[in-house]
Amino acid sequence: MSSSSASQSGVAPTLDGLPEPNPFTPGEFGTWRGMLRVHATVFRELDARLLADHGFGVDAYGVLITLVGAPGGTLTIGELGEQRNLSPSGVSRSVDRLTKIGLVERRPNPADGRSLLVGLTPEGLARLRAAQVSHHAVVRELLLDRLGQRDLKRMGELWEKAMPGSVSSPVWPL
Repeated sequence: MSSSSASQSGVAPTLDGLPEPNPFTPGEFGTWRGMLRVHATVFRELDARLLADHGFGVDAYGVLITLVGAPGGTLTIGELGEQRNLSPSGVSRSVDRLTKIGLVERRPNPADGRSLLVGLTPEGLARLRAAQVSHHAVVRELLLDRLGQRDLKRMGELWEKAMPGSVSSPVWPL
């Protein structure tokens, strides 16, 4: 492939002269690149808007929204990490930060007496509800408002087909 045809196709020539092993087809590459760009664009703006308007970013928002939907409004650190797809140290740091600013609290787990449950404080719930206004506005502005109802339905079907449970499951698919 000449460098001019490589530039026109959007694929840069390799610097080492070695061919790319098992390259994506144009359709695969476009789908993957599109998903990454949409995700990065929406999350970057969402994080910036949540920080500016509410004092916490998208990761903290994810923890708060997971807790509000949990049975009884509480989860163990391990359950929270699983549902947020975070490492044990990552979820502990996030819970530490949210505890310091009064949005979540830890309390003993009556089921085993050893682990701790994490739950929203009343202030955490109020701030989450305020942040949901910004969250929904950003996601609609950058993604959803550009799609019709048929597009949204089809996109949900495609995500579910690509990764069963990604739409239909209330928790992260494993």
